[in-house]
Amino acid sequence: MNLDNKVIVVSGSSSGIGKSTAELLLENYANVIGLDSTESSINNERYQHYCIDIRNEQNILTIVDEIENTFEKIDGLANCAGIYSSSKPFFEISFEEWDKVISTNLTGTFLLSKYIARKMIKNKNGKIVNISCIRSRIFRSEMADYSASKGGVVALTSAMALDLKDYNIQVNSVAPGFTYTGMTKESFDNPQEKEFSESIIPVGKIANPKDIANVVLFLFSDLSNYINGETIFVDGGFKISK
Repeated sequence: MNLDNKVIVVSGSSSGIGKSTAELLLENYANVIGLDSTESSINNERYQHYCIDIRNEQNILTIVDEIENTFEKIDGLANCAGIYSSSKPFFEISFEEWDKVISTNLTGTFLLSKYIARKMIKNKNGKIVNISCIRSRIFRSEMADYSASKGGVVALTSAMALDLKDYNIQVNSVAPGFTYTGMTKESFDNPQEKEFSESIIPVGKIANPKDIANVVLFLFSDLSNYINGETIFVDGGFKISK
């Protein structure tokens, strides 16, 4: 897929799904602006990186304006930044722990989308791809904060798509299943945990970040122009097996 001359912002670009997404977009000739709280190891002349806390509205506004001034447009946004749950029953989660997960995974997605959508509206063109999770639909204990944040992303995706329908801007989300990233490394490096997880996935294996990034790439391509407001589960069939 040739994304030559496209300008795409990727949050969470220093690791995991965000990094794989940024690298895959670069392989397909896009100009990529990465946002993360840490530095990136990506080295490409078409890659530009900003260290940013996506919960900080003023920082987002400043950087989005700078991106527009540099490139004169923004064609796409991949909201990949996220953190894991507090791993406690909901009745033991402190407000600070709850707020950190919700503000990063959901409010950060809202803020970035808000200001970048305003730039897209000027050109009446754009695509936004949010990263949700199977835990927005299939639940497990001690993940109330994470599930709430990712369920919110699913709802926000559809609501954004309707608000942007008159501006030729499509908004979709990708809901990964079991995926090997920095957040899940400790669990999946355990042979027993890995074996059990693969046994309950119909395709029989845990995803790697590029498996998810491939679908994000598709949603940024012209092949997806008639898909809007949807959440695509990329989970090896886990959802349909439950």
